[in-house]
Amino acid sequence: MKKIAATLALLTPIAGPAAEDSVQEYAGKVTDLMITKTGNVLVGVNQDDDNVLACQEGDWPLIFQSDSGVGQNWLDFLMLARNTNQKIRIGYLPAHSSRCAVEYVAATAADGYGDGSDPIGGEDDKLIETGIYGNIALIDSNGLTQASFTASSYYRDDVPAAAFDGHTWSDKVNEDAGQKINRGLWLLRREENKDAWIQVDFGQKANISGMRIILNEKASQLGRGPRDVVVQVSNDGENFADHESFRLSNIADQTGSFNSAIEARYLRLQILNNFGDANYIEIDELELYQKQ
Repeated sequence: MKKIAATLALLTPIAGPAAEDSVQEYAGKVTDLMITKTGNVLVGVNQDDDNVLACQEGDWPLIFQSDSGVGQNWLDFLMLARNTNQKIRIGYLPAHSSRCAVEYVAATAADGYGDGSDPIGGEDDKLIETGIYGNIALIDSNGLTQASFTASSYYRDDVPAAAFDGHTWSDKVNEDAGQKINRGLWLLRREENKDAWIQVDFGQKANISGMRIILNEKASQLGRGPRDVVVQVSNDGENFADHESFRLSNIADQTGSFNSAIEARYLRLQILNNFGDANYIEIDELELYQKQ
């Protein structure tokens, strides 16, 4: 289970008199991350009139190097914060005519983090979070059983619950997962003029801010992964409304945040097409993240 203590271990401020004398702090949410071929990590954040960076204008105002242990820890932490839509703090050196160098990243109790003694998803949180990124849809967590996961159809033993078991066909991808369900994937035979979808019933309203879709490399190469999808929501399991549409990338592992958080009991991923395989659509693992 993901713990606050593990998150705080990633926060390593840079020591030194110069940094301490001039460093400023941003408090808010990470919106964009870019890694260049030289190892620079460019960071975009949500700015408003009350929270403006003292850096050059643009989509990527913050920068640091990823080719050190500290830099890699910062990158992992910022990716987690972005994927889970969590507020964080970033110390930086002002530079009005250039990008600002990051000096530290931090998570504090004032921003909604605990003191490190309790796992996220404890008594004061709505749903238990699992794995590295805080998945709330892992089977056997949050009261979820095989009956909580349904789909328009499935091929042989590749049932919808297998896309929520913490495994792909080849790997365990969630450290909190139990046993693999059959082959560890949901597989659907393509049929013309027939809807393709997979969904989860949380049994209560959940606040969901993003998702992660994982395939094994072979399935990705075959073009079985979802391409154009629609995220749909419902509170009764009968009437679904479109929330947001995406065009996914043809890669084995991808994560994205919704433009606006979902508050609903049911989340359905409707799949309009795949990346070319004429016979099957496949998802090895579907993770969902709650709004913080």
